Order: sequence, then C-alpha cells, then structure tokens
Amino acid sequence: MQTQINPTKTRLEIQFDGANYHGWQFQTNAVSIQELINKALVKIYKTKVTTMGSGRTDAGVHALKYYVFFKAPFFIEANALVRGLNTHLPADIRVLAARELTEDVHATIDAKKREYRYFFTNQAIPTAFQAKYIANISYTLDFNAMKQACQMFVGEYDFANFQTLGSDVRTTTREIFECELLEHTTNHHPLLPDHYYIRIVGQGFLKQMVRLMVGAIWDVGRAKITLGEIEQALQDPTLGHIAPVAPACGLYKYDITY
Repeated sequence: MQTQINPTKTRLEIQFDGANYHGWQFQTNAVSIQELINKALVKIYKTKVTTMGSGRTDAGVHALKYYVFFKAPFFIEANALVRGLNTHLPADIRVLAARELTEDVHATIDAKKREYRYFFTNQAIPTAFQAKYIANISYTLDFNAMKQACQMFVGEYDFANFQTLGSDVRTTTREIFECELLEHTTNHHPLLPDHYYIRIVGQGFLKQMVRLMVGAIWDVGRAKITLGEIEQALQDPTLGHIAPVAPACGLYKYDITY
C-alpha cells in the first residue's frame, strides 16, 4: 500500500448481513458492525481510528448500502484500502468502495434522504432458506388495503407512536417522501421465493420506526386495524403502538443520498 502522511476524511461504502450482529452501533456487551470495522481499520493504520456511520440499525437488520466516515491517519489508495479491509473482515461484512472526500460531510446530518426496503413472503410454510433474510406472514392479506395504508404515511407527521424507546431525539416529527408496496418475482429456484417488499423513503427515521410501520400495514391487511386508526395514530402522538414490531430479518437499509 502506498502511503503519505496526510490525514484525510474518508468515506467507505459497505454492505452487511446483520443476522449475526447487534446492529451498527458499538455495544459493550454484544458484537456490532462498527466494532469489527474499527478493528479492521486499526490493523490497516496501526492506530486507533474513530468512525461514524450513516445511521443506527437494529440487531438483525441488514444493509445493502451503508456509509462509514472516518479521518484517515494517512492516505492509502482506495482500491488498496478496500482490499486490505476486506482481508480483515468476516465474509458477511464487505467494503465495496472507499473515497477521499474533498468537502466536510456529516454522516447523519447531511443525508438528504434514506431508503429502506422490507421484504416478506405470504406463505403458509416459508422456505427453509429465507429465515435470516425475508420475513414471512402466513395470514390472509388484503394487499389493496395495504397499498392504501402505505400512502397514509406519506407526508410530515409526528411518528411518536411508531418508535421504541432507546435513543434521545430532539423531535419525533419525520417526513416520508414515498411509501409503496411492490411484488417481486425471482428465478432463484426455491432458495428465495417470490416475495413482496415495502419501499419507504424518508428524511430520517426513529428507532424501529420502519418495522412499526410495516407491522401496522400488515395489520391493515389482516383487518385487525383500519386506515382510520393509522390516520389517528399520526395525528395523536399519545396513543402508543397500534401494531406489533415486524421482525428484523426482513429489513434492509437500501440507499442513502447526500
């Protein structure tokens, strides 16, 4: 690796299978993505490196695109840095790209929008291979009602009823730009079956907000709650949860735009 002494702000693009980890954020009593990234950076730079990720993820949640920011102690050519880091990381965490930043970008504050996708099947018996990656809900679902429920969330609302405790936030108001239910057919034999996904794009999200939104959309599909109850939950932040939290395995951080 060619190096020169010149501290540089660097951004890594990574993806990870979160099934074996307790989310991105460093934990004192569990293994996190951040802990393993930090350890790999120490092996490369031979000194402590402080990282900041592009947002928290819950235990078991995956990421197809996630950014890690840090100030590199010295310059390493991007391809060499990617190869070196992947050598020191487990196979379920991959560094896809590295970029030296010419401007100061904050990992969370400067993100203009974030996209999550929640994948699920609707089978009486899910396949033996999907448990870590695609959730299953076996009840009969009204998909037209679920599509209407998705549209209820578009706009700026107080999402206090769609969060769990565990992180301090200045406000529980968030803006959702897009929310839609889509169907996807595959040709992956029986390994990954045909499935549905809920695509949610927003400015920012509260702790477990997406999973609580999915839980509510599912319950509309099951006729356990109504569209009016979702509307009421978005208007009155004191109601509490109106549906259960959907399992972590189906949730993917899909994209982040700066």
